[in-house]
Amino acid sequence: MLKKTTLFILSKLSKLIITKHKPFVIGITWTVGKTTASNFTYEFLSNLYSKDVYISPYDYNWEFWLPLTILQSKSPNKNVFLWILVFIKSIYLYFNKNYPKYLILEYWIDHIGEMEFLTDIVKPDIAILLNISPNHVMQFPDYSDYIKEKILLWKVSKKVIYNSDDENLSKYLKKLPNSYSFSAKNESSNLFAKNIESSISWLNFSICDSSNCTEVNYSILGDHQVYNILPVFLLWELLNINLEKVKDILKEVHPQKWRWTILKGVRDSIIIDWSYNWWFASISSWVKYIQNLEWDFNKILFLWEMRELWNESKKIHTELVDILLNSWYNYLVLVWEEMKKYVYESIKEKLWEGNVFYYNSSKDAWNKVREIIKSTETKSIIYVKWSQNTIFLEEWIKNFLFDMQDSKKLCRQSDNWLKIKEDFFSHIL
Repeated sequence: MLKKTTLFILSKLSKLIITKHKPFVIGITWTVGKTTASNFTYEFLSNLYSKDVYISPYDYNWEFWLPLTILQSKSPNKNVFLWILVFIKSIYLYFNKNYPKYLILEYWIDHIGEMEFLTDIVKPDIAILLNISPNHVMQFPDYSDYIKEKILLWKVSKKVIYNSDDENLSKYLKKLPNSYSFSAKNESSNLFAKNIESSISWLNFSICDSSNCTEVNYSILGDHQVYNILPVFLLWELLNINLEKVKDILKEVHPQKWRWTILKGVRDSIIIDWSYNWWFASISSWVKYIQNLEWDFNKILFLWEMRELWNESKKIHTELVDILLNSWYNYLVLVWEEMKKYVYESIKEKLWEGNVFYYNSSKDAWNKVREIIKSTETKSIIYVKWSQNTIFLEEWIKNFLFDMQDSKKLCRQSDNWLKIKEDFFSHIL
């Protein structure tokens, strides 16, 4: 009851501020890549409009996210005094003439009715719809209900940018007069990418519309990042900005902290760390990416189970099995129950048992990775995906770092989190 009351008050205060200041709002919804795309959007707009642009520096994925962003506040959690300060700050923001002119808001949902609640607070001037896949579906009666909830955003937005390679989005949005599409496969889209090339340290491709193409080069990892960059380029048309200026602004884009971080490990190994979260599309795209690396690496995939899938769990984990069976890598190290139930047994039967391992403990799993790295003269590349407050894969990465200063680049390294993890491991392991 207290949570609902607090959320109700926050929503009303946020709506008052939006009504008073009328900022230009870019709303982003997603299943995969939302934070990366939001970060790129912020870098782009802040170069254009300097301090007039605001994006939350806090990485929340819950219903309080959007109103707290509008109120430019960090979650006080259970601290009543800090909640009072949030409410006081909202009054200050209401009367402050320097409230940001541009807001980048993430429309995150995990149950029916939430998108309607969020869009009642603020309706985007431009909505960016990146993709829809079965994550966070456990609170929905059916996956189709999840899709319908997501696409509610375009109904209240003035203009929509969407990924036409996503069938769920294209089905609803391709005929809308106020919609603009981007693609890495379909050249009939408003903006599309072709000639995509990537390595362990760079990404090159051509951005094209119906009349011309321009080549872009980025020092970022993964060809699937094309889908996070293209919607930002489409803002050029919607905001009436010269394309060359957009290209110049976006010549340097950077991932948010904890996203696909490249770390140097012992014995000249390379660690691709994305232990902060999971997402099926992200896992699958990275598995394919690592397969396509040209260098002669000893390739190790270190994956934890995918959660919050509920009745979709078997289906999504089975899809991962199909991808893994059609990919090339040297070792597969899996952790936790869903991975054993749906992935390990299938892979072990159809592939090579001596190169596929399963563990309930992240510590035991990392010991296996250590053993693999030490047993071969070939340089190893280790892809680490997904961590949570019952696994903490990031802590075992520290055992392999060449420079321990890089531990600061890992997720959950605040004093509070380190204390939580110390207590956890002392009782569990």
